[in-house]
Amino acid sequence: MTPAALRWIGTPPLAVLVALLLFLLMEWLIRPPPAPPEAPRLLHDVAVIKPPPDTQQQTTDMASLDAAPPPPPAAPPSLARPDLPAIAAPAISALPLDISSIKLPAAAASGGLRLGSGGAFGGFAGSGAGGNGNGGGSGYGIGQGFVGKKLIPLSTARPQMPEWACAQKIRGWVEVVFVVLPSGKVSNVRLIDADPKGVFEAAAIESVGHWLYPRMPKASEVKQRVEMDPADCAYNWQ
Repeated sequence: MTPAALRWIGTPPLAVLVALLLFLLMEWLIRPPPAPPEAPRLLHDVAVIKPPPDTQQQTTDMASLDAAPPPPPAAPPSLARPDLPAIAAPAISALPLDISSIKLPAAAASGGLRLGSGGAFGGFAGSGAGGNGNGGGSGYGIGQGFVGKKLIPLSTARPQMPEWACAQKIRGWVEVVFVVLPSGKVSNVRLIDADPKGVFEAAAIESVGHWLYPRMPKASEVKQRVEMDPADCAYNWQ
């Protein structure tokens, strides 16, 4: 191998080695010197300070003791009460009941009218003229287009007679006014008069509310007297 070839082969590795050495030299030159080790510090004349006593806590405890309520006074000894003699109340004889002025009891006013188990009002009678205690009869239409014309119901419901009135066999009547709708059903039943008062009003209004009339072109207002006969008590729904 010629000297020229050896020179081209050995020059590149030598150049790389020289560059590496120069790089290491520059890195060593710019490296900062290591910091000297810190010398231990000595503390002289250390004074230990004790915390002051907790005066605030002591003040709070004293204030709570001062604010505590005083104990309740002792209860006085119980005094024995002498037994009182029993006083017998004199017996009051029952006075005879005057039924000339009859008033409707609360039970009759609240629950005297009951429906059957199937939800229908009991005791339907056929149509006819002249009331006979079953709520049937004819009325006079006084609405427009029905002046003077008798309106006969197709079906009437027997009134549910109050039990206490049945027991006293009270007879009477109730006069009502109501509106017959074009469908034949009764609406807006209103009380006018009754004899005796406070006995059959609720039963009559409930009964008339279930009456049925023939269909008509227009609604008509009807005035009706419902006779209340004790004989109808046998048809009450129990």
